[in-house]
Amino acid sequence: MRPKRLKFYAITHDILGDVFWDVFRRGLMDAAERYDVDVEHLRPGKFSPEIQAGLIEGAMHAQPDGIISTIPRVEAVDAPLRAVIQRGIPVIAINARDPRPQGERIPYLFYIGGDDTNAGRLAGNYLIGKLSPKSGMCVDHYLHDHICHSDRYQGFEQAFGAKGLRSDRLRVPGGDAEACARAVAEYLTENTGVDAVLTLGPPGAQAVIDARKLVPHERQWAHMTFDVAQPQIDGIRSGDIVATIDSQQYLQGYLSVQQMWLHVAQGFTMADDIYTGPAIVDASNVDAAEDGVRRGIR
Repeated sequence: MRPKRLKFYAITHDILGDVFWDVFRRGLMDAAERYDVDVEHLRPGKFSPEIQAGLIEGAMHAQPDGIISTIPRVEAVDAPLRAVIQRGIPVIAINARDPRPQGERIPYLFYIGGDDTNAGRLAGNYLIGKLSPKSGMCVDHYLHDHICHSDRYQGFEQAFGAKGLRSDRLRVPGGDAEACARAVAEYLTENTGVDAVLTLGPPGAQAVIDARKLVPHERQWAHMTFDVAQPQIDGIRSGDIVATIDSQQYLQGYLSVQQMWLHVAQGFTMADDIYTGPAIVDASNVDAAEDGVRRGIR
């Protein structure tokens, strides 16, 4: 008798228009084909950990062989993920994890994704080393708390603070491109001492690029961002962006399915988390990154 085809659910916290998640999904589907499993990807369509919690509960009642989930806000998804695990369904955390110590955190198998505090620190130190800025700011394209973004900003703030430099955080509505650009332009117009800007993903990066058209030409700043997509590639080539931090989200999707298959079908598990980033993309390696964008894996 042919064994039952395994079914996994991947449940993420996407916001519409963020191309990051298209690449992640490509990783999921490529691994599903490679390992001959079914993978259903569920997401709220807007940033709402509470809606995501409901999706987790629904997936649990479908009794899949495994659940792959982001943890953007612990208090929202803690109870449903613990319920999943109590039912004997294995869970792998991806992209955004529970930051609490081992004995307190949600007891998922392990985490696959970027080391976000280290990534923020890396970005801050890159800007400081390359440009000797006077003051920095971080554009966060989520209006609400998000673990990954908070960790990235914390690392950035640590790097700037270690050099006695100020850094601020500006929240913008990532789903509204025009409002994002206006908010960034207003901030940079009012805060003329800020000469280093970090954005946390494609929506924020595009907002800073668009904001250049809304401020006087003489107002200049250095812009570093997160993730790899065509706007970031184009920005590096034009000089609008000095570098971007890649968390290699294709790997987050692919490896989560691969590792879940290895666990369920073969009995393997990782002894520790798997970090897919951070990695810097700048003018020195932008060609390789752009090739990955064309292929849908970066």
